[in-house]
Amino acid sequence: MQIEEVITKKQQKEFLNFRKKLYRDNAVYVDNFLFMLQELFARKTSFVNDKKIHAFQVSEEGKTVCQGIVVYAKALPEYIQLCFFESLPGRKEAAGRLLEKAVELGKQYQCKKLVIGLNGHVNYGLGLLCNRYEEKNSFSAAVNPAYYHELLGGEDCEKIYLNTYRTVADYNRLKRYGALLGKLERYYTYRTFDRKAFDTFAKIYTDLNNEAFKDHRYYYERTYREDREMLKELFLFMKEDSLIFAFHGEKPVGFVMWYPDFNELAGPGEAFGAKHFFKNLAVGRRITTGKIMEYGVLEEYRKSGLVIGLLDQVFKALQRHGIQNVKSSWILQENRDSDSVCRALCDEPHKRYVVYEKTI
Repeated sequence: MQIEEVITKKQQKEFLNFRKKLYRDNAVYVDNFLFMLQELFARKTSFVNDKKIHAFQVSEEGKTVCQGIVVYAKALPEYIQLCFFESLPGRKEAAGRLLEKAVELGKQYQCKKLVIGLNGHVNYGLGLLCNRYEEKNSFSAAVNPAYYHELLGGEDCEKIYLNTYRTVADYNRLKRYGALLGKLERYYTYRTFDRKAFDTFAKIYTDLNNEAFKDHRYYYERTYREDREMLKELFLFMKEDSLIFAFHGEKPVGFVMWYPDFNELAGPGEAFGAKHFFKNLAVGRRITTGKIMEYGVLEEYRKSGLVIGLLDQVFKALQRHGIQNVKSSWILQENRDSDSVCRALCDEPHKRYVVYEKTI
């Protein structure tokens, strides 16, 4: 058994091909992360600027059996991260070698903990799937085989759980909040993202994220450049009403981002991309599900009920686009405020995810 760092273009190609072969023709898997990994290897994204990124693959008899990327983010110095883990079944020893390498690097960077399931930043994914393995993953959501938990989640790991929710996109669910919504309309206005003022609205988005999520587990500040790049990619697919801001006077105080579940357009085992998206739209396939990706409200405005106002704007947009169902992105189970909002508006918890933490 051998572990090697992925450095050359040949090694990078092998790394990407391993994940392609692992999920080829898998009916419930769409690869949402291939494009990001390609950008990481090519160093075309500003995401790499303040991070140490090490990709590794473990091989047996010359063939890759396990791989992952170890990330150290200077803005999250307590943690060394094991990201984008993939493995063949039954490779406990190989996974152990990879974990040992991550811990070794963590000690070099003076980290206190290893976190497994954080993909560099919470904006790029958090958690390993731990139920409903038979269902296709939604756009931007992780998916993995059940056996990954046997390879990664030892008794010495703390487990942090996350939930997603789903319901029908029925605007009647919000009618019971009619009095609150009327009050909110007197104090707040809502504006959709304006592509003609892209940089202005992208900056508002970054500032709101950095302020609203400053105490969120694993969150660390984003740069304007990072978010501008991310939004440029997302707005290849999203419409302007997929990113909605709340203003108190002229002050931005909250936002919500949602988008159609583009993975409905993808076939088994495919890596999703712009070319594939437009090809499927050309044959008239309609997306039936929307996904609420994130929302944030500045701390001093949270008790106003503004979250309900933002979600009201989303449900109106879902109606305009003829979307019948809605899912949430992951929500930390410890985040009681957000979890209670979802439980009030949704039919049921849907998928569950877990993050592993290990003291090093």
